[in-house]
Parts: sequence; C-alpha cells; structure tokens
Amino acid sequence: MMDIKPGIGLGDIKYGITIEELIQLLGKPDQIDEEECFEGSGEWTRDLLYFSRGLNFTFDKADDYRLGVITVLGSGYRLLGKELFGLPKDAVKRLLAKATSEISKIEDWTWTEEDSLECLDHDGLGMLFWFHSGYLSEIQCGCLFEADNETVIWPA
Repeated sequence: MMDIKPGIGLGDIKYGITIEELIQLLGKPDQIDEEECFEGSGEWTRDLLYFSRGLNFTFDKADDYRLGVITVLGSGYRLLGKELFGLPKDAVKRLLAKATSEISKIEDWTWTEEDSLECLDHDGLGMLFWFHSGYLSEIQCGCLFEADNETVIWPA
C-alpha cells in the first residue's frame, strides 16, 4: 500500500522528477501518450501509464517535463491514512473536511442519465476527487502552488 502525500507525491515518487527518473523507479510504462492540450497552443504533456498499478503520471512541457500530476485510478493507495477508493462521496467529503478543515467544492460533470460523474475539488490538498455513480473512482493529485497560484512549490 502506497501513501499519497499531498504536495510531495506518491510513496517515493516526488513531484518534479523527470521521466527518466520515474522509469528508473517503476520500470518501463505500459503506454506513453503525448498530446497538445489545445490545438495550436504549444502546451504539450506526456503521460506515462502503468495500467497494472492503476497510475498515470503527467509531465508538462511548461515545467520542462517534470512530474506535475499523479492520477490514481484504483485501490492500493492511502490518503490521510485511509484507503478511499469505492467510498461514497459523502464519506470522502466528511473525511477531507475533518482532516483539513476545508469545505471542498463539488461540480456535476454528468453527461448521460445512466452514469453520474462528479468532481470534488480540494484546493488545500491540490487534488481532484472523481466520483462515478456516487463512489470514488479516481484521484488527480497535483503540485501545490505559492499564493500567486502560478509558482509551483516543488518538494525538496
């Protein structure tokens, strides 16, 4: 079980490492995707996907392809000492509010009637929590920022 460390990373993987450093830690990824965020923007990202681990690592060109986002897509990972995957939205909201004293914002991203999709945005942790049909299915963990909301705080 690996711990998600807000503002630092996941286990021994820290924000700010290079693609090569991540590959040294986890081995060759199952897939590497490279895409432009918006056509013609020049803002490129590289994603290293490790399907069996339920992990996706995003490296942004603007940050010299240093690790900026870790997406956790399944169980086997703890946040605040707890395994959260599969928990209902209200239980996750209560846990986060109790641990951080921050009330998270929730947005409805539902596209179809069959399957609801909601996102809970927790600024203090730098994380987005995604809920499919009311249950946690994904956590996007990002770097923390200075008060200007532009300057990344890279872990030491």
